[in-house]
Amino acid sequence: MFQRNDRNTGTFSLHGRSSIEAEQWEYRVVGQRLDGNALPEKWVEFPAALQKGGFNFVATAPAGGWYRLEVRALNGGTLATSSSVGSFGIGEVFIVAGQSNAANYGSVLQHPQSGRLSAFDGKTWGLAEDPQRGASGKGGSFMPVFGDAIVKRFNVPVGIVPTAVGSTSVREWLPEGTAFDQQTTTGKGVIPTADGKFTSDGKLYGSLCSRVDALGNRGARAVLWHQGESDAGQARGGYPAERQISGEQYFVFLKTLVHSLSAYAGWSLPWISAQTTYHTESDPSDAEFRLAQQRAWESGLTLQGPDTDTLRAEYRAGIHFNGAGLQKHGEMWAEKVGQLIDSGVGGQPLNGPPTTDYRIVWSDEFDGPTLDTAKWKHRYLGPRKDGVNDTSAIALDGAGHLLITCSRKDDKILTGMICTDGLFSAKYGYFEARVQFQTQEGWWPGFWLMGNRVGDPDRGKATIDDTERNGTEIDIFEYLRIRGDQLQHALHWNGYGPNHKSVGHHPSAANLTSGFHTVGCEWTPERYVFYIDGMKSWETTSSISGVEEYIILSGEVSSWPGNIQRASLPDSVVFDYVRVWQK
Repeated sequence: MFQRNDRNTGTFSLHGRSSIEAEQWEYRVVGQRLDGNALPEKWVEFPAALQKGGFNFVATAPAGGWYRLEVRALNGGTLATSSSVGSFGIGEVFIVAGQSNAANYGSVLQHPQSGRLSAFDGKTWGLAEDPQRGASGKGGSFMPVFGDAIVKRFNVPVGIVPTAVGSTSVREWLPEGTAFDQQTTTGKGVIPTADGKFTSDGKLYGSLCSRVDALGNRGARAVLWHQGESDAGQARGGYPAERQISGEQYFVFLKTLVHSLSAYAGWSLPWISAQTTYHTESDPSDAEFRLAQQRAWESGLTLQGPDTDTLRAEYRAGIHFNGAGLQKHGEMWAEKVGQLIDSGVGGQPLNGPPTTDYRIVWSDEFDGPTLDTAKWKHRYLGPRKDGVNDTSAIALDGAGHLLITCSRKDDKILTGMICTDGLFSAKYGYFEARVQFQTQEGWWPGFWLMGNRVGDPDRGKATIDDTERNGTEIDIFEYLRIRGDQLQHALHWNGYGPNHKSVGHHPSAANLTSGFHTVGCEWTPERYVFYIDGMKSWETTSSISGVEEYIILSGEVSSWPGNIQRASLPDSVVFDYVRVWQK
C-alpha cells in the first residue's frame, strides 16, 4: 500500500534486480481507476538503465487499486524476461498507536468486508483480519470497521499499520533516553537512573520509527493515537500514587513524542488523537487528562479524533470494547478521519517542505525549560530602533514554546532577538516556523535569514548586486497586527545605506489573528518560494543568495507597525518550532 499524494494520484517505489541483460526495460500498471474505467495498458520505459543489475525509482499512478504491476525486458523488440506483482494499491495509509483499545483487546474478532483493507506489521502486508498483525493482544479491534468505512467513503484501498501495545503509558512511547521523574504504572518500558529517576527504553518509539522507515517519505496519512487510560487516574485505581503523572506532563510528553517522530521522519507526520480516559462505569472519565487531550487539539499539536469516553457500559466488556463497541469505535474514527481528509488536512500537512526529497537537518522544538544555547544566542542586546533588546524578553514556557515578549519597564520598551550566527547556518533549503502572532500594535516579530556579507557592498567591500557572493536578507515573515490577516515577505540586499535595494510581497491568509500558523520559505539556486499554512504565497527570482545564512527570530519596536503607547503590554509572539530541511 502507498499513501496517495492527492485525491487522484500517488507515487509508488519500484525496485528489484535481474541477471538478464537487456536493451530496454519497461513497466506498466494494470487495473481500474477510481471512475471504474481500466487504466491504459501502456508500457513505460524505466527512467534510467539498470545499475549493477538493479533498479530503484519512484513512479506515478492514479489513486486506486488493487493494481497489478508488470515489468518486462526487451532485446531488439523481443521479450527477454518479465515479472509481475499483484495486489498493490494507492490510497490511504494509517499508523495506529497507543494502548489496548487501539490494539487487539476487544471481545469479538472483527472481519473486513470490502476486500480492499490491508495491514502491515513492519515486514509484510496482508489482509487486515483480527487480531491485527503488528499490535499486541489476540482479540478484536476497531480497525476492520474503520478501514472498510474509509474504503467506502473514498473508493480507495486502505492500509493499516498497527503498533499499539496494551497497558502502555505515554512515557513508554518516548524516544530512548527521555527522562522523567515517575516510574510507569506497570513498571515496564523504562530504565532506572542513578539519581532515582527514569528514562524510556525507546523500544516502542523504535517500532514507530521502523514503520516510518518502511513506509517511506510521506508514506502515511497520519498516526491515529488512542491512549490515555494508563496515565489518567491511576492512583484512583489503586496503583502507587508516586507513579501518577499530571495532565500537564501528559501534554508535554505527547508533544515530545509527536515532534520527535516528525524530526526522525524528516517530514511533518500528522497525528489524530482521541479523547480517552474511561476505566469503569464508576470512573468513566478524568477531567484533568481530558483537558490535556483537548489541549493537544486546540494547540494544533494533534488533529481532533473521537471522544471514546462517550462509549459507556453497553459498548464495554470492562475497560475494553465488546462487539458493539468495536463497531461504534471504528465508525467514530472513520467519521473524524473522513472529515479531516475531506477538508484537506492530514495526508498533505499544513507544514513541511513542498516536495518529498527534503530531510530535516536542524530544528528546535523548544521543549526544554530554557533557551538552548547550543543553538541560539542573543543578538543586538541594548537599544535598537525604539526599543531595547533584553535577555528577559526571550523565554521558554515549559510547554514546548519560545516566547518573545514586548513589555514596559520604567520608560523603556523591552523586546528581544536571538540568532544562530556561529552555531548553525545553511545554504539553500526549506526554512519554516510555526507561530502564534502577537495581539498588539507598535511592535512586530520577524523570522529571517542573514548572511555575514550582506552589508559589504554598502561598505565598499564588494560588488553591488552580487548576491551570489554577498548574500541577501531573507525575511520569511514580518507581521504587523494593524494589518490583520496580512503578512509580509521581503528581500534586502546591498546593505542598508545608499546602495540598499529591496523587494517584498504582502499576502493575505485566513485567520492570522488567531491560532498557530506555519510560515516557510524554499530557497534554491533559482528562486525563493514562500508559504503560509502550506499554501504558496509568493515566488520570486530576485537577489538569490549564494552564501550560507543563519536564522534570526526577533521582536522590534517602531512607529511602522502602529503606536506602542496604545499597546496593552506585555504581549508575546509564540514560536512552536523552527525547522530546516535540505535535499
